[in-house]
Amino acid sequence: MATLSTSQVKPKWRKTADTSSGVSGSMPRPRHGHKCVSIKELIIVFGGGNEGIVDELHVFNTAQNAWFVPQCKGETAPGCAAFGFAVENTRLLVHGGMIEYGKYSGDLYELQATKWEWKKLRPKPPRNGPPPCPRLGHSFTLVGKKIYLFGGLCNAAPDPKSHTARYLNDLYVLDISKNPHQWEIPETTGTPPGPRESHTAVLWKKNEGTPEQKEFLVLYGGMMGSRLGDLWMLDLESMAWQKPIVSGVPPVPRSLHTAVIGAGNKMFIFGGWIRDERAKSNENVADTEKDLSVLQKEWMCTNSLGAFDLEKLHWDSYKYDEGEAAPEPRAGHCAAIVHNRMYVWSGRDGYKKSVDAQVCCPDMWFLETAKPAAPGKVQLLRASTNSLDVHWVTTLTADTYHLQIQVYESPPASNPAAAAALAAAKAAAAPGAKQPTVLTVPAGAAVKNAPTGAQVVTLMKPGALQLTPGPAVPATTATPTKPSATPSGALKLPKQPVLVVPEAKAAGPAGQDVKDGTTGENEGAKSDTPEGDDAGPAVKEPVAVSGAMKEEAREKSADEPAAAATATATAPATAAATATATAPATTTATAAATATVAATAESGSAVAATEKPATVAETKEKPKEVDQTTKQWYTVGYFTDGNAPVANYYVPLVDDDAKPEALLAAATSVLPAGVTKHLLLPGTAYKFRVAGINMCGRGPWSEMSAFKTCLPGFPGAPSNIKITKCPEGALLTWEPPTNHGDNISEYAVYLATKPTNAKPEISIPTNQLSFVKVYDNPIPTCTITHDNLRYAYYDTNGQKPAIIFRIAAKNEKGYGPATQVRWLQDTMPAGQAR
Repeated sequence: MATLSTSQVKPKWRKTADTSSGVSGSMPRPRHGHKCVSIKELIIVFGGGNEGIVDELHVFNTAQNAWFVPQCKGETAPGCAAFGFAVENTRLLVHGGMIEYGKYSGDLYELQATKWEWKKLRPKPPRNGPPPCPRLGHSFTLVGKKIYLFGGLCNAAPDPKSHTARYLNDLYVLDISKNPHQWEIPETTGTPPGPRESHTAVLWKKNEGTPEQKEFLVLYGGMMGSRLGDLWMLDLESMAWQKPIVSGVPPVPRSLHTAVIGAGNKMFIFGGWIRDERAKSNENVADTEKDLSVLQKEWMCTNSLGAFDLEKLHWDSYKYDEGEAAPEPRAGHCAAIVHNRMYVWSGRDGYKKSVDAQVCCPDMWFLETAKPAAPGKVQLLRASTNSLDVHWVTTLTADTYHLQIQVYESPPASNPAAAAALAAAKAAAAPGAKQPTVLTVPAGAAVKNAPTGAQVVTLMKPGALQLTPGPAVPATTATPTKPSATPSGALKLPKQPVLVVPEAKAAGPAGQDVKDGTTGENEGAKSDTPEGDDAGPAVKEPVAVSGAMKEEAREKSADEPAAAATATATAPATAAATATATAPATTTATAAATATVAATAESGSAVAATEKPATVAETKEKPKEVDQTTKQWYTVGYFTDGNAPVANYYVPLVDDDAKPEALLAAATSVLPAGVTKHLLLPGTAYKFRVAGINMCGRGPWSEMSAFKTCLPGFPGAPSNIKITKCPEGALLTWEPPTNHGDNISEYAVYLATKPTNAKPEISIPTNQLSFVKVYDNPIPTCTITHDNLRYAYYDTNGQKPAIIFRIAAKNEKGYGPATQVRWLQDTMPAGQAR
């Protein structure tokens, strides 16, 4: 598939929609001379001012588009402007700045963001010279455990009440690994940059993450009587200054601009003061010697954007298209990078004044500098005969998700139930049958003047699977017997795929694993074609279960089928709900915010002592190869979150080479004429992939995953699983399946154990684990004793170690898909390494 490289992507601006405007005092007043830094998705803004300098601190949550004001304590830094601001982990450092007109500071303050506590620091002076003099407009750049201070403007007048500006080009290093911190004056080689203030300096890691990684301080622009447009690099290993020879069209010289390192090793420059090319009088006269009327004619703010490719040493200057959204011109604003997005807030609009105050911009914008990363692999939440509810872990910079499907395995013709269901479904969707008119609209949109009998298809359906508490059920204790490596009677498994639901990476504080005493709603199960009843006896001793089959993670050649989620026999296959538990408290997992459950789908799991399920190529009865035309990818729809109920798809496929504007338009409008809807068929395997879309275009596709629709009659997966720590071990309760759950003859509970040939120090994927049956009874509750739990494998693929259970239901047709739960633990047992 053809995609644009990062270097070919044109960055796009978007204004944020603040959601905290109704909260009194949460919105900061517009200002200039302030600074900001980012900690994960938070942007912390301090200082600056308009009608006087302020010591206010505000925080903007980019995930929620909301401001809040933390309650700070301690020895607060005084209000200042044009100061140095750096962040090391959760510790913010403020240095210098102007505290009132003509009065500059040289003090150093620390703010610990975990406690919002201020503290004044007293670093040691350099061994080879004086400490930095009080100043403003200097750069203050963190590199590891050191902060590099360069340049600025100081008051050289002997009398502090008078003001004589002096531009600086001195270089200091603050070693923050030492306590107290230590100032150093490093020795450098090469010609250094000239004196300046209001410039920018950013850290660039060349060949980041490789043995050849090198670090550079990249300095641009500033002010020294007039605006500067030069670029310098300091090699932080050799401490050699260099002024590289650059290509391209550089930005107009400027000061009071902002610079960040974005995607693709690019330094993005925005805004600032520039010379008005329409008035070039008095170019040789310093600005401090000109009156305001002259300055207003010669200098102006800009909203121009430039990008410097640090690898190629090439400038790109971007021009806005007519009508394109972009921030208003500004200078003295602040900027921070969060997930490849350059956020910009406030700043002054030139020399404009309202009464006695400068006109400052009140808005927050972000620049999308790259296409979104690939979302997580599509995972199954719930399967039925004609639909597959799927989910994926979203990416932080995607606005919309393009979900595609591929038909890759039809049900075997030898199966009468599959053939009958397939024939009925095909008859309903036959070309000769009257097809409804399809109108595709976004969620919540009104449909007007729809043709009679028209079917409305909503392509963007938000929604989240919530974790809800389950009912209390009396306990039944399973027999505590040592797991057997080889069962006396092998249980067979139906051809059923697996659903595993691990911890989600969704917004909100609620975790996706079930803690002790919580309930996980059934995430559903992958289902395939069952082929018979349980051939094994009633289980009194735990029976070893082989690891689940792997799903296809990479696309094979067009002629070679992917690994199949099939296995012969009739014991439970797996599907999973991510209810997971941590000892010992009993709480619900609904938490403060609704969390989207992330499911990781795996292939079917077979119950056998030693043999692993075979792939399609290894099974005796291979599924029939579908027609080659079905190897194409087709569009399911466009979605605004990571959830999609899939009951149909659209043919022909949407052009993969479509431009960003076309893709975003497709996400919010009716699909083109000639596109028809195709329904999902029972007992059919489908592959899925998903890609994120933002203003820069569509990002890479996710890994593929494959699921099958169910055949009628088999039970679904148990739901509302609750795990509670008890004196005997772990109490598990659950509710019957939502479909065909009225005539359940028995439930089976399996415990994950580590394969005997696995190394204790190596964590292994869930689909390579062995499972042991520890319960077999029609009552929907059991206690797994400590004698059984001591054989459990502790999964370390999540943030906490977890014990894995699988629970499946059986009716007269056999076992249905299972639900998998991860019970979170606080500690690891001896002999297993994280």
